[in-house]
Amino acid sequence: MKKIVLRNGVEMPAIIMGTSICDRKGSRKRLLNKMADVVSFAVQNGIVGFDTSRDYSNEANLGKVFGGLIRSGSIKREDIFITTKVGNGQQREKNMFQQIDISLKALKLDYIDLWLLHWPLPDYYIDNWKQVCDVYKSGKVRAIGIANTRERHIKEIEKITPDLLPHVVQIEYHPFRTVPAMRAICDEKKIQIEAYSANCVMLPFVRENDVLNRLADKYSKTITQIMMRWHIQQGTIPIFSSLNQKHILENIDVFDFTIEDDDMKLLFALNCDYKFHPESLNCPGY
Repeated sequence: MKKIVLRNGVEMPAIIMGTSICDRKGSRKRLLNKMADVVSFAVQNGIVGFDTSRDYSNEANLGKVFGGLIRSGSIKREDIFITTKVGNGQQREKNMFQQIDISLKALKLDYIDLWLLHWPLPDYYIDNWKQVCDVYKSGKVRAIGIANTRERHIKEIEKITPDLLPHVVQIEYHPFRTVPAMRAICDEKKIQIEAYSANCVMLPFVRENDVLNRLADKYSKTITQIMMRWHIQQGTIPIFSSLNQKHILENIDVFDFTIEDDDMKLLFALNCDYKFHPESLNCPGY
């Protein structure tokens, strides 16, 4: 898997597999088996980056899966990149050192590769960010960041920790939402953009889009692969989620072609600031 080098020198996989789709539905044993099968298949096919969160309620199950893969020799700890996040409920407790220890214990890891505040929770995220920086300095995490952020949040963080800005911001980012102002500030501050809903969850208007379909035909790829390649070429890191082996392979089969510059412009021109996941659902007052 191709790597992206973060501002602090940490290497991050160019494509990340999300695990929010592995929720708590069904029995614990069935869920664990499902996650083990999916993650094992992903690892066997070169995927080494995984994204979770305390609020996904699957850290403990993932810990068992990763532990099994490491013990079996399928992969080494240093070869996988694990991201987890602090949810809003945990942010309200204002104890970031305790929160990282809870995640480390659940995931059965000695360190986290990337640790994010899940939201810039009003009245909490600034003080918690200071603590996140202290956790980073302790060595328990290799890189830090914040998800679902806007430019103004980055500017507020810069006021209090000018020497330690987020290494990564994770935001909804796809051809229909390109947030140029956020992209500009991230480029200026050398903050890596990580994109969730990287293919706009393949909503009907995405699947039926003329530009995407024409480009899929032109490059003999799927619409999903066109969007994933669009991310790769501009240097954003896309997150995809799937339990389907065919779709998992589809999402990473994007390194054998290049989208021409004029076609990249066509994809950027699709921007209409469409947001699948409104902030008000998770972060009132955001």
